[in-house]
Amino acid sequence: MAQRFTQTSRGIVSFRLHRVLDVHAGFSRRHEDIVLTGVYQNGRVARVRVINYTIDGRPADVQQQAALAQAYQSPKPGEAFALPFDARNAKDYSYQEQGPGTIAFASTLHDAGHGNGTFTYDATYNVLAYTYQPNVLPPHATWGEIADRRAEVLPNYWAVIQETQNYKGSYGPFAGAATEEVDYTDFRRFSNLRSALAAL
Repeated sequence: MAQRFTQTSRGIVSFRLHRVLDVHAGFSRRHEDIVLTGVYQNGRVARVRVINYTIDGRPADVQQQAALAQAYQSPKPGEAFALPFDARNAKDYSYQEQGPGTIAFASTLHDAGHGNGTFTYDATYNVLAYTYQPNVLPPHATWGEIADRRAEVLPNYWAVIQETQNYKGSYGPFAGAATEEVDYTDFRRFSNLRSALAAL
């Protein structure tokens, strides 16, 4: 699977992302709507450009937009999820088969970039989906689960097309919850990074 992942994530590919976040606890509500374009270089984000970012219906300021772009382009250690089917992360996990086409993974590393869950794969070892609970949750959360779906978005190139994050917790005396929905579309392949960045 790791070899197949490497083979199908090579190259320079641009994408469009639409992310919607809703958080509520008691009388408090927060709604974020984000649209950005980005470029993958061998499966990792090289650059993003924020197209639209609103918080509770109001445009985010320049500092908020810059912080968002920075979080995608240069995540802090332990924040970006270390994919368990990427050979570069294999040492971080233990694995166990859980029936046809399903593998359970677990990590003892205490950060938000690792967790425990499962992934499924097809007959040619392409990972179709994965679901996990992060080892470190966002502030005020006591439970969380993240689920991703992958697909062949270009010939011999696979990527995440949809992600759902769900959290439960509390803020002071109030029970709270958060849901985040992310959709990835408009994948395009480029011959080099310079031309992909110019097209953002």
